[in-house]
Amino acid sequence: MIHMKTKKLYIAGALLVLGFTSCTDLDRTPIEQLSDASYWKSNDDAVKAVNELYTCSPEWHPDGLIGVIDEAINSDDAVHGIKWSESNVAKGVYDPQDFGWSSNYTTIRQTNVILKYVPTVESMSDAQKAQAMAQARFFRAYQYFQLIRQFGDVPYTDSPLTLEDQKGIKRTPKAEVYKHVLEDFDYAAANLPKEWTGADDARITKGGALAMKARAALSQNDWKTARDAAKAVMDLGVYELYDKGNTGKYKELFWASTDDGCKETVIKKQFLGYKQDWYLIGWEAFPTIGWGGLNPTQSLVDAFEDKDGAPIAKSKTYDPSKPFENRDPRLETVVMHDGESMYGATLKVAPLKSCYPTGMGQHGDATATGYNQQKWLDPTVDPQTTGWHMDTDYKILRYAEVLLTYAEAQNELQPLDQSAFDAVNQVRARVGMPALQKTDASKPTYCATQADLRERIHNERRVELALEGGHRQWDIRRWGIAKKVLNAPFYGLTYKLVDSSTADPKDGGKICILYSQDKDAIRVKVRDGHYDDHNILYPIPQKEIDLNPGLTQNPGYSK
Repeated sequence: MIHMKTKKLYIAGALLVLGFTSCTDLDRTPIEQLSDASYWKSNDDAVKAVNELYTCSPEWHPDGLIGVIDEAINSDDAVHGIKWSESNVAKGVYDPQDFGWSSNYTTIRQTNVILKYVPTVESMSDAQKAQAMAQARFFRAYQYFQLIRQFGDVPYTDSPLTLEDQKGIKRTPKAEVYKHVLEDFDYAAANLPKEWTGADDARITKGGALAMKARAALSQNDWKTARDAAKAVMDLGVYELYDKGNTGKYKELFWASTDDGCKETVIKKQFLGYKQDWYLIGWEAFPTIGWGGLNPTQSLVDAFEDKDGAPIAKSKTYDPSKPFENRDPRLETVVMHDGESMYGATLKVAPLKSCYPTGMGQHGDATATGYNQQKWLDPTVDPQTTGWHMDTDYKILRYAEVLLTYAEAQNELQPLDQSAFDAVNQVRARVGMPALQKTDASKPTYCATQADLRERIHNERRVELALEGGHRQWDIRRWGIAKKVLNAPFYGLTYKLVDSSTADPKDGGKICILYSQDKDAIRVKVRDGHYDDHNILYPIPQKEIDLNPGLTQNPGYSK
């Protein structure tokens, strides 16, 4: 049994290959300081090496999680409230100098070292070897999946390269790398347990390997593989949606109270109290509490249906002057809006001096759109006691995603199949949203064609997975709509300033009417988007090309 909470991890990142740098600054003994012959002697050695893999990816490392959440700004879901931290990609600038893949290959190097030497450890049982190798192959597959999704063709190696070996290495076709990704996920799924217990419960499981395989397959529009992998997770009988009976606790799914025993969690990053946590409150909470890191766009707000299941453009109950009434309840879980309170402070978004230090656009941290992030912020945490720290486990992959993957893939393979409806409707039912259906054309949930159901499933992914791990930026690419949505202007709410005798003295006789629909109301325009066809892939990092002339740049990019 491997105990992640009790064992001190000593093994750090791998040898520097292709200019790679260490994936973590944690105080551990680097693997390059341990000779292979002297190190690989026991199961404990393998355990320590495998444990380090759980820190080498952003989703598994506390310092990287803010960036994972913030990937929403690379789509039409949000803009960055911390203006000085906004990435070039979010602004439509794809500069080869900005990109890096060294951490991916550092982890790949370490997995290959593990896979080379674990079979030679005589004191390990076959079961122990298989378990260690399964975790290593999961992380190798995960890193290559990330690389091909971002860059397309990438160098592939399944053995630890020396500095001499890497000279002149070329890019491997994406299809070949993807084949190896699936093989590694399959090996992991075949050799990992359905569940871990106790201190090991954050380890990768059979279901985790299958679910990540489904995600990888979906990213390639490999419908059958995605459908079958998702169905295999569903058939394990291990997972279910949190609050599937719709008792109004959906928002608690993202709080610390669901860290232990939540059957919706397929893969998670575990935090150990405030000694190992993430800085989410400080980064994402609205000003007075934090820096206002994510500002949802009006486009995201408008994606949530009305309570009857109608898109707001077709709704009979939606009132744009009261946009948070009679809506999908997930909207309130994702988006914080004017008048809401958290951590002892109340958000005021009007562009008036009396609203400072919040107030739209008044200073560097103020909301740019009129909205702030709500998801992941746990109101049971007391910043007065913990500071800006929060030890809520991060749910890297949830069962809701598995169901939505199955629904999307099955609809592509067998249009309007009832099992696709059943899967997506599980996700809707747990928040009280009416079921999508194909029998009653009088209801707003009616789907007459494959395209109708496809559109609804796409939107369901957007609202259910909003502000989680950058799903939207990859979805709009594989759906072929990135150019359309990212070249459109990014808007926030509408408002109107009017004269009033009751105005605060600081505001020059003006009050603000938020969500005004008058013709002279101001529609907040945050910025114009920019996206070209070649941006479907990111540029190969220029520093890697400089180090290795065998690498070629993706089309459309130059130094």
